[in-house]
Amino acid sequence: MTLDITYSPLLVIASIAIAITASFTALRMTSNLRLMTGAQRKKRVAQGAFALGGGIWSMHFVGMLAVNMPLTIAYAPLPTLGSALIAILVTGAALLSLHFGVRNKKRIAVAGVITGIGIVAMHYLGMSAISANCIVTYNPLGLIVAVTIGIAASIAAMELAYGQRTLKSAIAGAVVLGLAISAMHYSAMYFTIFSINSNVTVTPVLSKDTLALIVALASFVICGLFLLSAVPTSEDSAEQALQTDPDREQDSIAPQELPQTQKAPSVAFSRAMSQPPEDIDEGRIPYDRNKTIRFLPSSAIFMAQANGHYTKLHNGEEELFCPWPISRLEKKLSPGMFIRTHRSYIVNHQKITGLRREGDKAFCVMGEDENLEVPVSRGRIAEIREILNLD
Repeated sequence: MTLDITYSPLLVIASIAIAITASFTALRMTSNLRLMTGAQRKKRVAQGAFALGGGIWSMHFVGMLAVNMPLTIAYAPLPTLGSALIAILVTGAALLSLHFGVRNKKRIAVAGVITGIGIVAMHYLGMSAISANCIVTYNPLGLIVAVTIGIAASIAAMELAYGQRTLKSAIAGAVVLGLAISAMHYSAMYFTIFSINSNVTVTPVLSKDTLALIVALASFVICGLFLLSAVPTSEDSAEQALQTDPDREQDSIAPQELPQTQKAPSVAFSRAMSQPPEDIDEGRIPYDRNKTIRFLPSSAIFMAQANGHYTKLHNGEEELFCPWPISRLEKKLSPGMFIRTHRSYIVNHQKITGLRREGDKAFCVMGEDENLEVPVSRGRIAEIREILNLD
């Protein structure tokens, strides 16, 4: 016999709140990762994946507990656990694709597709865990609707969240992604048919309201702890201030040693820092990778950014760690190819593909990746325009 189901409004609201909170947590956990080392970025991405994947699963579980039926629903442990793991692994893959390598619109769209598929896979695997005195069947149209909503809304959410990477965009992306997760779940449930299996009787260990409260509280506590761990330090705040205020001088920030969470430079790295510039071949810039000093042709550098006693380089694909301060690096770079756009930034003007204005601020767009931008101080805008033949 087919059952007509209703929902508990409070638990439906709680499930949507869980999805939005988990989405916001993941997006904030993975913001400003460019300021961190590779190991720190991986840790943050893993935490974001756990928050988002766990939140998707929690939303699904609370959403199922919101269902009112004249029978008891039981869940098989293995597929229930598997659905949570799939959600975490798939969202982790999506976040990794966004934070390692060059981020562009295509990669953001791919991450949205991966996330949407992960949400759908988690839902239907979680539904397969339902057992005992309930038989579940699906309308094929429901699968099509669920996949469409999951992928389309996830892409839209990623576009919003990763377009400008501001707090407002993170909030907007979190709301859209949370609503996408919820919309996919409840639209799929609309096309799901529940029937009584009269041959089995189940006695619940805990009431559904108690289970819903436990899952919801656990999800909010985990998200809260993750967000607390992502509160910027004073060093992060100083770095972000330079990003938002191009005219602020780097010298106004007291030189600091590397944070304890960052790996200390290797012995070869330290020697390269102390080595006189003339002992290095012209045009070869040292950088550290896996405790090994390597060299990059200066012509391959897109931009350089001051980072205390060291310098961060970007070659259009990845960020590299140079042992020299930016003042020393500038002496090695050809003045016919490189220009100082800001006290803290040097760019290869041959790699500039655009100049973006935002009020009284200006930014050089570097390479084909529109997300790689370098601030230009107001006093240097005219010089940049002249180099780019814009005047």
